[in-house]
Amino acid sequence: MSGLLQHLNPAQREAVTATEGFVRVIAGAGSGKTRALAHRFAYLVNELGILPGNILCVTFTNKSAGEMRQRIHHLTGDNDTGYINTFHGFCVSILQEDSHAVQYPKSFLVLDNADINTMLQIIYEERGLTLRDMTCSDARDMIEMEKLVHKPDYYRDMIDLSLDTLKEKYDQATGVRDIIFYGYLYQEKKCFGLDYNDLIKFSLYIFQQNEDIRLKWQKRLEYIMIDEFQDIDQIQYQLMEVLCGYHRNLFIVGDPDQTIYTWRGANVKYLLDFDQQFPGTRTILMMDNYRSTPEILAVANSLIDKNQLRMRKSLVPTLPSGPPVLCHLADAQSAEADWIAGRMKELHGEGVAWRDMTVLYRAHHVSRAVEEALLREKIPNIPFQMLLRGAVLRPDGDQGRPELPAPDRLPGRPVLPAGGQRPQAEPGQAADGLSPGVRGSPSVLPPSSPPGQPGRSPLQGDEGRLPPLPHRRLLRQLCRPAGVGGAVRPFERERL
Repeated sequence: MSGLLQHLNPAQREAVTATEGFVRVIAGAGSGKTRALAHRFAYLVNELGILPGNILCVTFTNKSAGEMRQRIHHLTGDNDTGYINTFHGFCVSILQEDSHAVQYPKSFLVLDNADINTMLQIIYEERGLTLRDMTCSDARDMIEMEKLVHKPDYYRDMIDLSLDTLKEKYDQATGVRDIIFYGYLYQEKKCFGLDYNDLIKFSLYIFQQNEDIRLKWQKRLEYIMIDEFQDIDQIQYQLMEVLCGYHRNLFIVGDPDQTIYTWRGANVKYLLDFDQQFPGTRTILMMDNYRSTPEILAVANSLIDKNQLRMRKSLVPTLPSGPPVLCHLADAQSAEADWIAGRMKELHGEGVAWRDMTVLYRAHHVSRAVEEALLREKIPNIPFQMLLRGAVLRPDGDQGRPELPAPDRLPGRPVLPAGGQRPQAEPGQAADGLSPGVRGSPSVLPPSSPPGQPGRSPLQGDEGRLPPLPHRRLLRQLCRPAGVGGAVRPFERERL
């Protein structure tokens, strides 16, 4: 038996060695699916001789992708870990290589919420709108819904229309929604910017319109693995269908009982009906749980069994028995917090160290009542925000920039001159007007103050506010890899 398989349980071993065709793994919580995915990648490389660059492994977050790379590197000893990305991060790779098919430079911008807000500010100022007409948060949500639901072919305007024609469409818009939407499309195209919806849309368009490019990527990706398949949405599903169309080696992992992103368009039926869409699918159940005691699993199994849209299964505990599960229903949030604090004091009196206790909550607004109760009872604690070590956790749902494939292939930032003309490539330069040695260099943006001295952000004016910069300069500063955006928003980059 291969050394890679020695420490796997039978279900994990079956998942690792089932390399050909369509394979669906139903992996319960705590069943070791990440371990199985990493070992399967290593098995393809070490045992079957597949090059890492011919394997695509799609994870749901950048954090998961980073952990996967580390595990695979440990198993293979190879620094080349192929394509391990989120869907959006992988589409960045596609567009970096083939954006010429839609007349975009390789140095296109990937826009996050801060960049979108900057564009909205420009639109509001140009058209005399105020936050009473629509807040920035509502405008971002509206734009996303327009792109996903109401105007799914919007990308054709960005690709097919000239900048002047798109500007006319923006100028002729009368309703607030149309003004914001077409103004945003115009601002996007003017600075070669793409948001997360655009990344997949543009990639699919390139594949639909260019058979040679589509076939190139299909042939390159001999094996495709997708994690958290229960949270896949329609456009991601379409991209998956295209990519696996040549070799037809597709391995998916998911748990219909853990679907939590239906509000973002996820559809658990893609997982449940996978065997109907792809006849001959092999289904593997991974039910051994290595995380929780039998008492916790008994409660979880009993509760989740009430779900209607699911595949019937029960997690099997591997840990020894523990204390019974205690459920307390309080009359109010403050009463709940007081009960938690009282229970913690009881446990501490029984010899449990404070550092061995954790309070988990589903929403940030709950934390205040708990923190106040702990403060009253003089219970030492470290709020979650303190663990971020100064990083800004944005509560508005900003998911951040996709993680990019490699430092030497980071997209540069388009720099538009003050006259507003789109950059023309000079000899030895790319379409953004930057030489290869300058683009992406962390030394491009000077520090805001001398080393060792307190200073203000280069984006702040004398009174601590954004200065009245031309929008191109402001957007460029916001998007610098080594600028403020990269320094204070690491936790934006979590789920794409």
